[in-house]
Amino acid sequence: MKTAYIPGCNPTTGEWNDSLTGDYLWSSVNTREAVPDVMTPYTWSAIRSSFDQMIMLPGYPPVGNICGRAYNNGSVGATAFRALGLKTFDAASAELYGVDSNSVGEWDVPLIPFGFSDRFLVLRNALRIMSAVRKTIKNMEPRVAGNLTWCETERRRVHERSREELLDWAQTFLYPRFIECFWWMVSPAMSQSEVVSKLRRDLLKRAGAEDTVALLSNVSGEEGLLASLGPVVGLDRVRRGLMSRDEYILQYGHRCPHEAEISSPRPAENPNWIEEQIEGLSKLPADVDALLAEQRAKYEAALDRLRESSPRDYNILLKRLKEAARLTCLREKGRSESIRLVWVAREFALRAGELNDLGNDIFFLEYDEVIELLKGQKSKIAFIPARKETYKKYNALPPYPTIIVGCFDPFVWAADPNRPTDIYDPKQVIKKQFTNTIQGLPGSAGRAEGQVRVLHSPEQGAQLQAGEILVAVTTNVGWTPIFPRAAAVVTDVGAPLSHAAIVARELGIPAVVGCLNATKLLQTGDRVRVDGAQGLVEILNRKE
Repeated sequence: MKTAYIPGCNPTTGEWNDSLTGDYLWSSVNTREAVPDVMTPYTWSAIRSSFDQMIMLPGYPPVGNICGRAYNNGSVGATAFRALGLKTFDAASAELYGVDSNSVGEWDVPLIPFGFSDRFLVLRNALRIMSAVRKTIKNMEPRVAGNLTWCETERRRVHERSREELLDWAQTFLYPRFIECFWWMVSPAMSQSEVVSKLRRDLLKRAGAEDTVALLSNVSGEEGLLASLGPVVGLDRVRRGLMSRDEYILQYGHRCPHEAEISSPRPAENPNWIEEQIEGLSKLPADVDALLAEQRAKYEAALDRLRESSPRDYNILLKRLKEAARLTCLREKGRSESIRLVWVAREFALRAGELNDLGNDIFFLEYDEVIELLKGQKSKIAFIPARKETYKKYNALPPYPTIIVGCFDPFVWAADPNRPTDIYDPKQVIKKQFTNTIQGLPGSAGRAEGQVRVLHSPEQGAQLQAGEILVAVTTNVGWTPIFPRAAAVVTDVGAPLSHAAIVARELGIPAVVGCLNATKLLQTGDRVRVDGAQGLVEILNRKE
């Protein structure tokens, strides 16, 4: 199998367009929630080196950079599955990425040509990855538990280190732990998607759509507080005097809407942040603990109905529900602690910038280039101005389509007043007729009716009024402090096992995710009815 090259990459200017490497299907269904922003070169290099651990097809990374934004290469995944004699996308793919065999069949996913010998390479890499996943899940809980102390200690010490000490520490401790934390994120996610997809299939046959979603909720009740719920639950408890501000900052001060971008300051760096968030919570119609208790009651009722309808299978299903809850909690812990390490990586970069009089410009160097700089090699500093200009140009563009097939030029696309925002497929345009119903994926069960509030960033969160339907391109953990204010959540991007969908389920807030074009079809003031269990949004009235 030939190694792919990158004709759209210019290291001098920081231009990067992996869509030019071949005829592939690119998807941001999963990546945009985790990485919603245009990436600096430093952040992209960290993401790229992490995902290099999961290469199935030599020369074809699973994640690419399309003009500053992260995309999964669906063709790589589909080709690997096909080489192993499996379906292009299975049920687990639908849980995690919002992509299943029914939907991708519309586009006929372009595959990478592979020969007989390539099958052995794919199989070998698949076995390697599966072994790493099993080993990580077996050993990660004590490592995750000790991560807060390690990160707090190292984050404070990093600014005391000399150039030589910083270099040695980064190579000996920081980079290996960064790779370890990457496996903390992906290993439980892979296992969780497999377990939940099979469990969801069996529950749907016995309990129906609404009870199935309810049964897959209440993870916090089963396994303690879900890590992704921490920011919103913690703020509510600070407001009510049940948690100190210092304890909140220690536990959750690293979580934010732009947490994957290493150059982005953490909330704990802003002394006014926590007060601003608490002020927003004053608009809540109910406290968060009440929402959790209500969701717990729905779970218990659904569990009773399952016991009555399936007495023979009940104990086995209950055991599987507990395992799904365990893996969900482990995944969310892994994500949270990985982001805590991102803060350490940020402080490392800032210290390197300080030692070289670069300040925040350090983030326009890649990680390996920062290491070279600490060794005294300063030639790459000359690239920084051009890279900053490229970053500025990419940031000025609107978010790209969720699905991209083939080569994509975002500047040409952005100049088109009729540009598609959901699917870019110049070879086979998918004709979709507008109806009063938007079909997405079930994120969280329940029904809600109300006025739409379209938000384009979490910084607009104060605009959301209690009882409105929050509609956004994507949401992540950084958005969750405003969730309790919403009657329901609707997103263009997402999947049933995306972090925000899990939080919505725990709070009992109806959610429909992965709609692709809800923000294009809806506007603030429209009235809609949301059915989270069915993944449907019905438009009742248009704003005049």
